[in-house]
Amino acid sequence: MNSEIYLLTPTDLLSGDKDVEQFKATYIQALDGGGISCVLLSGTANNAETLKKAVETLQPITQERDIAFLIEDDYQTAKAFGCDGVHLNDAGSYKEAREYLGTDYIVGVDCGISRHDAILVGEAGADYVAFNNRRPLPEIEDPDVREFEEGGPKGLELLTWWQTMMTPPCVSMDDITIEIAKAHAEAGADFIALQTAVWSHPDNSTTAIIEVNEAIA
Repeated sequence: MNSEIYLLTPTDLLSGDKDVEQFKATYIQALDGGGISCVLLSGTANNAETLKKAVETLQPITQERDIAFLIEDDYQTAKAFGCDGVHLNDAGSYKEAREYLGTDYIVGVDCGISRHDAILVGEAGADYVAFNNRRPLPEIEDPDVREFEEGGPKGLELLTWWQTMMTPPCVSMDDITIEIAKAHAEAGADFIALQTAVWSHPDNSTTAIIEVNEAIA
């Protein structure tokens, strides 16, 4: 196993109800646990000022540790704020985002459980594809594509299939618990996405990260 951690910030951080300054200490504790390659500022901000404050607070302490800092979907803002790239939730946005950002920025794509979308963006040059079993297949008109998708592997088998077929790294985006992190790593996830397991750990976020690193070592 050579998996690394892909950390998502709490789901409510951009809601405007959570004080990012108060969260900062917990965030630093998580980063200090080690083994984190990328952080995604998760979700959509309720307003531009909330997003700006979160990026200005968290991005510097992330990048100074040589950890990539991404935001969701808004690739124009990602570039304007000096982020390392963008995480797209729509494979159809990949071409436009890549043309805008160029090759110096990370462009990753959450493909849900769609092997078809993953192949398309992987061959087009996505820096990573993310598989997310919480997202159902989209409506598919082409009967050949629908048969390919519906007859394909799901869950952990999807990660293994990708590793045998394609070269871009894959992220398992299933909001993984510490207990199953090892299984996802063994199945072929290059990056293990963590969120709830870190921010809701009964001890602290450092302990959560350390426990995951031990599990996937």
